[in-house]
Amino acid sequence: RSSASRPLQRSARTHCRPCPAEDTMVRGHAKEKAQEANAKKMAAMKKSGSQMEARKEGLKIVCPACKAPMTNYKCLQQHYDSKHPKETCPPEDAVGK
Repeated sequence: RSSASRPLQRSARTHCRPCPAEDTMVRGHAKEKAQEANAKKMAAMKKSGSQMEARKEGLKIVCPACKAPMTNYKCLQQHYDSKHPKETCPPEDAVGK
């Protein structure tokens, strides 16, 4: 029973990590997919527009005391009650829309 008579046993797996060439091929494909998805996302965002424009359209009333923007007169009344309790809220027609 000498060790010379037995063939050397090798494992079926010769290395633990994939070769760098195999890794870059897979990653390149994933990169292309990610770029395509990002391009679609950016196009959708560009089409929808900015929220700043919608915000300017919604905030039409400005508090005369502190210049804080409000959406409607009811919000202005609540704002006056909490932030300017000693002052009286101006009438609705006096506050510009």
